[in-house]
Amino acid sequence: MSVRFNPGALSTEAAAQVQVATIPRLPPLHIPRPRLVDALLEARCRLRLICAPAGFGKSVLMNECARMVPADTHLVWLDLGGRAFSAEALCSQLRRVLSGTTSESGDVQQDLINLLNDFPRPLWIMLDDYPREVTAPFDACLDLLIERGPESVSWWVSSRRQPAWKLPRLLLQGDLFELEAEALALTASELRLLLKAHRLELADDTFKQLLAGSEGWLAGVSLLLLNADEQAVRERLTAGTSLLRDYVQREVLEGQSEDICRALFALARMPRFSSQLCEHVLDGIGNDLLDVLKTSQLFIRQTDNCGEWYRLWRPLALMLQRMPGVASPTQTHLRACQWFANRGEMREAVEHALWAGQPEVAANFLQRYGQEQLLIGDNVSHFMKWRSELPQDLFNSTTRLIVLHGWALIISARLDEVDDCLADLAKFFPQPDARRQAQLLAQWQALRGFLARLRGEPEARDYCLQALEVLSDHAWAQRVLCYQALSQQAIAESQLELAQHYNSEGMKLARLKGSVLYEAMLSIDRIQLLEITGEFERAVGVLEESLMVLRDGVGHSPIIGRLKLLRGHLLAYQGLDEPAREAFQQGRAETETCGDSYVFFGYAGLAELAARNQEFPTAYHWLREAERSAQWRHVPEARFRGVLPLITGLTWLHQGQLKKARAVFIQVLELYEGHIYIAPSGFYELLPRVQRYLAVIDLLSGRGALAIDTLRELIEQNLRSQRLGLACECRFTLAEALQMEGQHDEAELELRKALGEAARQHLVKPLYELQHRQPQWLAKMLPAGKGESLRDRLLQFEREPEESAASSDEAILSNRELTVLRLIAQGCSNQEIAEQLFISLHTVKTHARRINTKLGVARRTQAVARAKALAWL
Repeated sequence: MSVRFNPGALSTEAAAQVQVATIPRLPPLHIPRPRLVDALLEARCRLRLICAPAGFGKSVLMNECARMVPADTHLVWLDLGGRAFSAEALCSQLRRVLSGTTSESGDVQQDLINLLNDFPRPLWIMLDDYPREVTAPFDACLDLLIERGPESVSWWVSSRRQPAWKLPRLLLQGDLFELEAEALALTASELRLLLKAHRLELADDTFKQLLAGSEGWLAGVSLLLLNADEQAVRERLTAGTSLLRDYVQREVLEGQSEDICRALFALARMPRFSSQLCEHVLDGIGNDLLDVLKTSQLFIRQTDNCGEWYRLWRPLALMLQRMPGVASPTQTHLRACQWFANRGEMREAVEHALWAGQPEVAANFLQRYGQEQLLIGDNVSHFMKWRSELPQDLFNSTTRLIVLHGWALIISARLDEVDDCLADLAKFFPQPDARRQAQLLAQWQALRGFLARLRGEPEARDYCLQALEVLSDHAWAQRVLCYQALSQQAIAESQLELAQHYNSEGMKLARLKGSVLYEAMLSIDRIQLLEITGEFERAVGVLEESLMVLRDGVGHSPIIGRLKLLRGHLLAYQGLDEPAREAFQQGRAETETCGDSYVFFGYAGLAELAARNQEFPTAYHWLREAERSAQWRHVPEARFRGVLPLITGLTWLHQGQLKKARAVFIQVLELYEGHIYIAPSGFYELLPRVQRYLAVIDLLSGRGALAIDTLRELIEQNLRSQRLGLACECRFTLAEALQMEGQHDEAELELRKALGEAARQHLVKPLYELQHRQPQWLAKMLPAGKGESLRDRLLQFEREPEESAASSDEAILSNRELTVLRLIAQGCSNQEIAEQLFISLHTVKTHARRINTKLGVARRTQAVARAKALAWL
């Protein structure tokens, strides 16, 4: 039931201040919003507050709810029109309607409480368009009524201003349900309904542009769509409309003070702002500005979780930028530039200097840009954008800018352009004194060494070692990167102990400097070392720990993207295809956003995963995307040399196109077999992996004997190099080759060894090939229960006892066991080993006992002798 009041019965003042009526009609192009209506109706509380800026559909939403008032509930609708209203007028209104009396006791608030307590039915009181100016007595009256009034009364309030009520207390008591602008913003499905109401269809890209550009602001969208076709929508998104400008002028700016208008025009040009920044930029009017903007709901949107940083809603900001404002854009940006620079936030300082048209100032601040900052968010993309905006001679004016530019290009894998940076750097020789000459040369060597590593050139080691001899502590970031390049070079050359040494040195330096990002970057190499040596569980542990550390301090980073891509790779090896696919997609999105060339590995991983699951159209799609992405980003073929052909050949192999697969594998083999180039980072096992795939092709082509000889040699090579994961894959293929050649007993023995190794490593990937080609044989060795995956079956596999598992020539030591053995060979005691490896004495003794068992010896000296005979030491 709704009640219609008679304004003539009120005092002249009250009648002038309030329009009392039945529920208004809904607008002609109204779209229902059940997600919001249901949330409001289902809330069990005293107060439902809909608080948002102009044009978010507050009144219409409350109107929808009013039409669904329960049958036993009395409804009172008051349209306050945003104007000032008194407690006396409210009391008079409610007394006349609810009791039919006009008697007053003199205590307005107590009269209202008594009136509400005496009302016999549940009551909804809806106050639409709450007073926009602060009216302290009215706020206090309503606050008391909500807190002390009967529970049978539900207050509904729509407001452009946040009333001065005890909202946190009401929230904690469960007496408040609040909807703000973010909740009222149109969703994609609601926008489609609105387009349908306007009889308008938009292409997907225009639809996404409209949703993002409007940020779901209902009034803004509606005015853009008025009498529009798709072309008009696109033009209006760029230039705005006169109707929208008029709406902003009348509904947002009109009635605001000159200071507030000046602030809005200034803030419209700032991607983010805080209270302190406002004080600096707005010169004396920023002290309480944010509080005023938030209280008045002037389109301010929080951008962090702590309530420090804000921005204006995008559609309003764009509209204000197009209007003649009272603030000077140049002065605003220069002040903001100064403020960010004083805080050491060089990215924003450079951006504001460029917006102010001051390239010299931007270049000056850019020199203070820390190299580590390139690993945060999309800073690399911004750096590359600045390069195109700054005059080239200005960008090449100092060695600091050139070096920074070179490292940004390396992260983006635009390797050919790094040569230009090296040439520009060479122009600064000779330096005024020997010390500066040596340091500049070392900077050049570090950059050249990392570039050589990415190109797979063997001379990378010499450049980096020479740079490390000279680089000062001040250039610690370059020292870390040299250690990384050396570690990656050693992994590619199968010198895993040396790789671990360089990785540890880099880690130590990164930790001494407190660089979480550089430590995480080096953790990627450590994880890949663990993967190569078959320690998948430890690799996963290090990976998750690195992600957790970054999550606490870094929102977005290329390093986070790389770690997620590596997570996808490890999950795929463990047979967890769906989580792997999700991780690849997350890593791809993160690296793409951050402008990192490692996005290539996301496409490659998704393609390999699809090929393995016989989803060939999907595999070819991702391969095309990988190639397209590299071309768009100007990534030369040298960065991922051989990787794309490798995945393409693997896809053909899974399809059974053996001739095509062999041809492409041979091409890759010729690139690397003569050691002209070294395998790229992230694909360190490229050469032995290609050799295994060629053995598989020999096997499937009827050349089983040749495949067996090749695979035996590969297993020996991989074990000698401690590439235990790849050795296990080769053993599966060897077992299959023996089976196809009729050597069934030996085949079964090899398969049992392979399954034992795979179970220990949690390595499921090689089982997919065997299941595809030899399903019955695998089912015999790994019986399948109902609904069990390959992973489940493998992890249940019971290995032979260690004493009879394998002969000493085929013994496999874990990476940690091999490290312990090397320290034993150096004459270290158990206590010394424990201290060096940061493990307990008991753990050292356990490792030593297992080493002896696996090597079939009784004493430490015998274990060392056996390992030397196997060329492990």
